[in-house]
Amino acid sequence: MMKRMIIAITASSIMMASCKKDEPVIECTETTTEVNLPATYNFDNVSYSGQTARLDMLAEMTAELKKANAGTQVDSALLMKMFSNTGSPFADAALNTSGKQLRSKTYSSVGANNVQYFEYLIKRQGDISQNAGNTWSSGNAGVATSGTKKYFFDENGVEYTQLIEKGLMGAVFYYNVAEVYTRAGKIGASVDNTTVTPGEGTDMEHHWDEAFGYFGAPIDYSTSNTIDARYHAKYAQKGDAAGLGTISNVMTQFIKGRYGISNKDYGMRDAAATDLREEYELVLATTAIHYLNSGKSNFSDDALRNHALSEAYAFIFSLAYNADKKISTADLNTVKGYFEVTAGPATVPSFLTVTVADINAAIDKLSTVYGLDSVKATL
Repeated sequence: MMKRMIIAITASSIMMASCKKDEPVIECTETTTEVNLPATYNFDNVSYSGQTARLDMLAEMTAELKKANAGTQVDSALLMKMFSNTGSPFADAALNTSGKQLRSKTYSSVGANNVQYFEYLIKRQGDISQNAGNTWSSGNAGVATSGTKKYFFDENGVEYTQLIEKGLMGAVFYYNVAEVYTRAGKIGASVDNTTVTPGEGTDMEHHWDEAFGYFGAPIDYSTSNTIDARYHAKYAQKGDAAGLGTISNVMTQFIKGRYGISNKDYGMRDAAATDLREEYELVLATTAIHYLNSGKSNFSDDALRNHALSEAYAFIFSLAYNADKKISTADLNTVKGYFEVTAGPATVPSFLTVTVADINAAIDKLSTVYGLDSVKATL
């Protein structure tokens, strides 16, 4: 089971026990050390402006993608420039000169080149959004409407805006937290934790702060202060609403890890890094189940069903970006497979033949893996 830590007070007790085994009795001496963790991510010399810039870049990309919902063809050439931050593509001039980009931070490895995957999605969205003036129907790209809500889908009922936005949240934001900034290369013994750069702290402190920046939370994020949360921090509210404490659990580990680094308590740092990856993974899993439930409850509404399943698919896809992920690769492929079809040599998402039974099977698999059976219906 995942550890659950919720910040309710500013002081957190760490229990330490020493035991001596004398058959048949085990004698233990327990000592308690009080560690005064701050209630917020409030530390000296914190900076993650590069991460904030990338969150803002994705926001501008998403705004361009959503033009298709209003019947307008999106500019895929502009989106490609935004992805790589070339040619001054952003309305926010500060982003153009920031020296940051999403493309270079996107997960990519041999056999799983996600840079090419997202470039394909961007180009295809530009091509198929020529049909944004049409009404969507099975096998035909266009806009589907439900009340005042409008969504542009491809011929398979897939919303590329969600695959790109939520997909990049996983392949950039989550990946960099889970596989870059909480790993030895950024916070291990070889990383300087002595020399303080004003405004940024030590290299190790700065790397941990950059991980926090990717989460999208204000420094005082809590269940009673959610208004400024963005991206994964915002979606942590899905699990929190089901009583899982996902907001406090993730924030606790971010605070605990930074405290451990600043106080050179590397056992605390390492424990926080491990627990953070688990808690962050749970945010993605609970959000995926939330949108699967939405797809099921709106199954007869093409617009709402396909929109929800597009979001769910992107969050499920993102679970792969953590070497310590709780879900096995085989189980992850099984869950994705409920929403995929073979098209020539490729496997692509499609919601044309998805059934309620498929959605339930995906929910059940995720809830079993993540221990969420008791709350899966309320997510």
